[in-house]
This record gives sequence, structure tokens and C-alpha cells, in this order.
Amino acid sequence: MNKKALSVIITFALVGSTFSNVFASSASTSEELTQTQNNKKELQVKVDTLNKQIDGVIGKIDSNKKDMNTIAKNIKNTQIKLSKAQDDSKSQNDLFKKRVKAMYTTGTNGYLQVLLSSNNLSDFISRVDSISRVMKFDNQVITKLKGNEQAIQSQQKALSAENAKLESLKVSNESTLSKLNNDIQQQKELLSQATAKEQQLIALQTAQKAPQIPEIKASSPTLSRGGSGSLSYSQAITMEATAYCGDAITASGSATVRNPNGYSTIAVDPRVIPLGTKVYVEGYGYAVACDTGGAIKGNIIDLFVNSEAEAENWGRRSVTVYILN
Repeated sequence: MNKKALSVIITFALVGSTFSNVFASSASTSEELTQTQNNKKELQVKVDTLNKQIDGVIGKIDSNKKDMNTIAKNIKNTQIKLSKAQDDSKSQNDLFKKRVKAMYTTGTNGYLQVLLSSNNLSDFISRVDSISRVMKFDNQVITKLKGNEQAIQSQQKALSAENAKLESLKVSNESTLSKLNNDIQQQKELLSQATAKEQQLIALQTAQKAPQIPEIKASSPTLSRGGSGSLSYSQAITMEATAYCGDAITASGSATVRNPNGYSTIAVDPRVIPLGTKVYVEGYGYAVACDTGGAIKGNIIDLFVNSEAEAENWGRRSVTVYILN
């Protein structure tokens, strides 16, 4: 066999071997991709179930939030009643002291001395009647003072009971929010892993046809805060923003706040923006995600403002939300 013929045979052998390896690799990748996609479907079912559970948790938080706001109003009303009872008690006590002072500044030593100083029987009977009326009045004052004291004690117990309820709900919400945040992280991790693997396998399967992807360099853009410097953000999200008003307690147990020079309150879907996250909302300012709402799902946020007029003026608009580092 001459050298030329031998060279041709070797070439065909190498080409055949290469195609065989390529086909084998392609088949393996295809099978793995199919398996990954099937696994992703199973994961998606679990994620959908988890989303329903999270919706239930958010619903529970909203229910607790309503109870917390009701209790907060009860506490406010109880404090008003307590203050009134204390004022009434002080007023009656002052009146009683004036009565006693007026009685003893006349130079007498008591009711007996008043009676003994009577000029005649008619004067004695008159003084007995007057003293009887005074004693009756004094007894009424004393009875009312005791009633006021009991009312104050009752209001204080009621206030303590309402505060205990409020604290109990706050603790419950903290536990619920902690579970919610864990569930959200698990969901994101599952989706991230499944999607990443699927994309890798698709890229391997279509490597020759894959378009060139430009390299994205990591950066840390900043938002200016004027004289107080600047803050960097890690992500910018386009969202729909509505507004609400009315002083209340948020899902996290804190009071609603609108502070143009600091951080205000906003309600979010924790699956999109985790609770506790600091953000900058275009046209609104800096805020903290510390509230939720049954209608706040997906890329929607609700901004707290001080009045209905401000809420109506804001309306519903598309904004950019910067997630601060």
C-alpha cells in the first residue's frame, strides 16, 4: 500500500471517529436537557404551590395588620378615657379639699362644735339639717372619688390588655414574615438553579448557532443624595406605583411614615422586593419596604403619603425603583 492510499484511510478514520464523538455528545446533551426541562417542570409545580402558600401568608399578615390597627385605635381611645377619668378625679379631689378647708377655716373644730354652738332649738334643728346635707354631699364626693379611682384602675388594666394583644400580634407577624422571607429565598434559589442549568444545556446544544453575547462589566451606579453624599444601587426595576394614606401600623409592626428627607413607608410584594429592603423610588424619594397588601402582587408598589389629595394626585404611574446596596 502506497503512502497516499494510507493517508486517505487514516483521514477517513479520524473523520468518522470525530463525527461519532460529536453525535454521541449531542445525544447525551439532548437527553440531559430533556431531563433538566422535566425537572424544571416539577420544580415549577412546587414553586406554584409555594406561591399559593406565600399568598396565604400575606393574607394572614394583612388580617393581623387590620387587627393591629383596630387595637391601636382601642389603645388611643382607652388613653383618652383614662386621661378624662384622671382629670375628673383630680377635679373632685380639689373640690373636696376646698370643702374641708372652708369648713375648718370658720373657727370650728367639727360638726359637734357647730351643733353645740346653737342658740336655740330651732337653730339646732337648722344646723342638724345643714350638717346632714353637708355630710351627704361629702359622702357623694368621696364615693365619686372612689368610683373615679376604680375607673382609672379599670382603664389601666384595659390598656395593658390591649398592649399585650398588640405585642402578641407583632411577634406573630415577625415569625410569619421570617417564614415568608425564607420561602421567597427558596423559591428564587430553585428557579435560579433550574433556569441556569437549562440555559447552559441549550447553549451547549446550539453552540455553533449561538449569537455572540457582549460582555457585561460589573458596575456599581450611584444615586446622589445632595449634601449627604450618594448611595449605590444594585438593580433598577420598572414598576407600577400607587399611593395610599392614613396613619396606621404596617405588616412589620412599625407606624407608617412619610419623610421626604429620610426613608418613607412603601408596600411591596416580598417576592419581588424583600421586606426590609431600602430603595429609591423615582418621583417619590427614599423608602423602606416594610408593608404588604393583598392587591400588591408582582411589579407593583404602594407608596404612603400624608393625605387623600396627595394619593389622588399621585394616581397610578410607571416608575423606576432602585434597589439600594
